[in-house]
Amino acid sequence: MKRISILFLVTTALLVGCAPGDKPQSGAQAQSTAAGSGGTASGSTGTGAAGSGSAASSYAAAAEKVTDVCTLIPAEYITRLIPNAFPPSSERYPRQCTIRNNLSALQVSIDTGFVPVDPIQGAEFIPGLADGGYLEHLSPNSQGDVYLTVILGKDPKALLHVEVAGHDGKDHRDDAIAIARDILTRLQ
Repeated sequence: MKRISILFLVTTALLVGCAPGDKPQSGAQAQSTAAGSGGTASGSTGTGAAGSGSAASSYAAAAEKVTDVCTLIPAEYITRLIPNAFPPSSERYPRQCTIRNNLSALQVSIDTGFVPVDPIQGAEFIPGLADGGYLEHLSPNSQGDVYLTVILGKDPKALLHVEVAGHDGKDHRDDAIAIARDILTRLQ
């Protein structure tokens, strides 16, 4: 089931990335649009990066209050990973933000409520991200494109997803982890 979801997300990202008619905007414009409210969620401020147990539950509680995921994405990653990005696309159901250009895509989403919080089989476990993170490579042909799932909490249940599809041959494992850490800081 997870592989079907990943396949759907990758296909959607590729289709959206190839959509005609969009004009790229400068990195500064994408940065100011995505970081619109100073990069914090619903007025929250963060001091630390990641935790576990009750700290993870506070991540889940904060994630439930997020209405615009784009405000959580650190602007410096947009400029570096998605140069000349189109305006961010924010959705409320599911809560996600997609930033792309004609080649690359960055998508961040938050799931709360009835979501699976079990370990992902075959994925690399990433410690130090709330209740843990699981990193998957999107394609055997493009090892650098990654999908990271972070368990924000088990009661209440919440997940953070970070997908970096650079399509540039570079390994984006560390980028996905760094973006997740910055988002966790914003959720505190």
